Amino acid sequence: MNANVLRRWLKEHQRSGCHQLPKPCVTALAETPSPAPTFIALALPPVAPMHQEQEIKVELRKGELSMTVTWPLSAAADLASWTAALLK
Repeated sequence: MNANVLRRWLKEHQRSGCHQLPKPCVTALAETPSPAPTFIALALPPVAPMHQEQEIKVELRKGELSMTVTWPLSAAADLASWTAALLK
């Protein structure tokens, strides 16, 4: 709730001649039963198994020449070195 709205309501209440705050109506809230939460089981899609070795795929093109390189992710540093040497 915005504090400005609450202040305005308090000022309006004091202007009405009643300087005491009204008692909150707690009994009405306590009398209404709330439904008990229930567990709802959801069917989830099966998780795809991870590949044993993930790969990095790089496609290089120069004019009509095209080359695709597949490199194991575990050797990404070696791919970086190889690529740097290739581009010199």
